[in-house]
Amino acid sequence: MGDEGFSDVVGTLHEDGLTRREAVRRFGIGVGVLGSAGWVAACGSSGGSSGAAKKGGVLTVGAEEDAYVLSGDGANVGQYPLNANVFEGLVRMDPEYGIVPVLATSWALRDGKTWRFKLRRGVKLHDGRPFTAASVKYSFDRIAAQGGGTPGFAKGGTKVVDDHTVDVTPSFPNLRLVEQIVHPENSIIAAGSDPVKKPTGTGPFRFVSYRRQEQLTVRRFPGYWGAAALLDEIRFKFLPDANARRLALEAGNVGLVLGVPDEAVKNLESKGFAVHVSPPGAYEAMYANIGGHKGYTLLQDAAVRHAIEYAIDRRALVQGVFNGQATAEQTMVPARLLGADAQKVTGYTHDPAKAQQMLDAAGWKAGDGGIRSKGGRRLELQLVDGFPSAAVHTGVPEFVQDQLKRVGIGVRIVTTADSPAYTARTKSLQGDLWLERGNQNDANPAFLPALLFSKAGLFGPGDYQKMFAPGGRFETVIKQALSAPDEARVKGLVAEAMHTLIDTDAIVIPLAGVRQVSASESKVRGFQPQPSGLQVRYDRVGLAA
Repeated sequence: MGDEGFSDVVGTLHEDGLTRREAVRRFGIGVGVLGSAGWVAACGSSGGSSGAAKKGGVLTVGAEEDAYVLSGDGANVGQYPLNANVFEGLVRMDPEYGIVPVLATSWALRDGKTWRFKLRRGVKLHDGRPFTAASVKYSFDRIAAQGGGTPGFAKGGTKVVDDHTVDVTPSFPNLRLVEQIVHPENSIIAAGSDPVKKPTGTGPFRFVSYRRQEQLTVRRFPGYWGAAALLDEIRFKFLPDANARRLALEAGNVGLVLGVPDEAVKNLESKGFAVHVSPPGAYEAMYANIGGHKGYTLLQDAAVRHAIEYAIDRRALVQGVFNGQATAEQTMVPARLLGADAQKVTGYTHDPAKAQQMLDAAGWKAGDGGIRSKGGRRLELQLVDGFPSAAVHTGVPEFVQDQLKRVGIGVRIVTTADSPAYTARTKSLQGDLWLERGNQNDANPAFLPALLFSKAGLFGPGDYQKMFAPGGRFETVIKQALSAPDEARVKGLVAEAMHTLIDTDAIVIPLAGVRQVSASESKVRGFQPQPSGLQVRYDRVGLAA
C-alpha cells in the first residue's frame, strides 16, 4: 500500500472519514518527497525534449485526480499528493533516495531522541515574511495535531532555540526521522496562512488560484532563495481519466501529462511526443493472508504460498500487461535503495512444474475443472483488487488468475470500487490475496515493511497485522532496522527482513517494480521523471528557446 511516508490518497481517504493516521497507512511509506537542484536523469526521456529552454512562458499540466484535503489541520492544497512546488521541507530526497539540504543546512541527533536542525538564512516566505524557526515549529505542531504523521511529531516537541535553530523531539525515538521528513506533507507552511484559499510556503512557485476538481495555478516566486524558476506560470488541470489526459496532450490542450498508461507509450512516441520514464519507485505485489480470520485459512499452508510464487511468470507480466514499462525485480522496496544488500532477496523463477510438485506433496490433488482440492475443500482463493484503485491494476488480476489456474489454483477476483471501499474490505479481513500498488516515497527503507508486516506496527497493530504479520525472525530484524543508527546497517537488516517475508515465508508475492511515466510536447524542456511521483520538480522545466 503502501504506503505504504505516505504510501495513500490522503485527501480522498481523509474526506471519507478516516483519520490522518489511517490515511497515511493507505498511501504508504513515508513510502515520499521533492527536489530542487542537483538532478540526475532517471530512466530518461525519448522524443526530443532536450535542448535549451528560455525563461518565461506558461505550461499547462494534465494532472491526475484532485485529492487535496480542504478542511482541518490536514488541509494541503498544492502540497500533497500533487506537489506544485509551492512548499519545501527542511530536506528533500534525490532520485537515488539520498538526502539533500533545503531549508535546513545541517542536522544532528543530540541525545538519542532530539534532532537539532540549523536553518538556511535569507529565505523569504511568499507573503514577504522571513523564514525562521518559528515557521518550522508552526508547521510541525500542525502535523502533531493530526497525530504526528510518519515521523511522530509530538505536541510541544518542536522547540525554537533561536531564529535559525530548532530542536525536534518526536513522540518516540526515531533514528529515521530525517529520511522521513522528505515527504511533502512535512513541508513548511507560513504561520497563520490559509492552506486552502492562500497556501503560503517558500518554494520556487507561489499560489495564484485553485478551483476544486478543475485547476490549480502557480506563478514564479521572484523572491525565491535559490535559482529562479524558468516558467512564468504553471496551470495544473485535474483530469482523473488517463485516456482524457492523453487526448488533451494530443489535442494541444496541455503540454505535459502525468500518469501515462503503459499501453499509451508507444502510440505517443510514434506521434513525436517525449515520454519520460523514471526508474522503479513503486511496486506491484500481492500479500498472502496467513491470519486465518473468518475462515480465510487456505494460505496458512506455506506450500500453497510458495507454489503461487513459482507459478507466476513475471517477465511475461512485465512485457504483456505492463508493456515493458516495469521490471521483474522482487525486493518490494526499490532494489537500488538497498544497494548490494538487495542480493539477500533471492526471489522466484517461473517454475510451474515445481509449483505443481509442491502442491502434490502437500496433498492438494487435481479435481473438477482442474482446480485442486484437499479433504473435500477446493483450492480456490479470493483475490481482492483495489489499492490505490482497481484502475492501476488493469490486466494484473486476470493475468494472476490465468497463471494460478495452470497449476490448479482457482482465483475469484473481487474488485473494490475505490480506496475507501478497499479499506472497508481490509477491516472486514475477508480475502486471501490482496493486490496493491505501493510506492517508496521517502528515504527510509524500513518504513513499508515495518508499517505493513510488523506485529507492533508503526502506529499500533491494525488490520494488516491481523492478516499478514509473521512475527518471529521478521519481527526481530525489522525492529533492529528501525533502531540502527548506521545507514548501511539499516539497508542490510531491511534486506534480511524482506528475505524472510518473500523467500522464507512467502507472505509478500512481488510481481513487478513499477516506473512513473509522463509525456510532453517536444517543446517542453528539462522535465525529469522521479521514481516517487511526489518528488517532481518544475523549477528547471521550461519551453524551447
